[in-house]
Amino acid sequence: MSTQERKKIEKENRRNVILAAAESIMVKNGLHGLNLDLIAQETNLAKGTLYLYFKSKEEILSILTIKARELLLEEFKKIAVNNQLDIEKLKSIVKINYNFYKKHPLYYDLVSLYEANHQVTETEEMYESSLAINDLVINIIQKAKEADQVQENINVAIFTLCLWGSTVGILQLMKVRGPIMKEKMNISEEEILDTFIQMMFQGIQK
Repeated sequence: MSTQERKKIEKENRRNVILAAAESIMVKNGLHGLNLDLIAQETNLAKGTLYLYFKSKEEILSILTIKARELLLEEFKKIAVNNQLDIEKLKSIVKINYNFYKKHPLYYDLVSLYEANHQVTETEEMYESSLAINDLVINIIQKAKEADQVQENINVAIFTLCLWGSTVGILQLMKVRGPIMKEKMNISEEEILDTFIQMMFQGIQK
């Protein structure tokens, strides 16, 4: 192995250490509790050293958000190739979003951060990762339309945006109000999810 190759590997390893530290900090403190001082403390690196590997905290958030979206996309791909009817695949995608929110709360927060916060700017790479998810869902809806499983007059692109936006909204409701709704109204997250799916699809399904 050449010196150049070894340095490249060492740099990549150090970047991964920094990213892992950032994840650990956000698990404990939330997304808005992340800063470079804490990362430096967690990694035993000087704050100035961090800039040798990342331009800013925002770049770290961007990379981790792309990672989160790629994980979610992989789950969607499993649904896309199974033997369900396409309309049922769409319902499963909503459920996968819910399971992702429960299993990977930090990654869900990263994915939804750029949907809920207009002050955060998406990079081109982040936009591409979002577009990949969007295109997969559009493809499933289009197939459902061609198979006569949904109404013919459905605008596929608009419905995809509505489905994604509504799903983000309902999951945010669960996150913020879920425990209160369970305690005060005896309504579970699963009941909310099932009702949401029914409402989203009963108007378009044949």
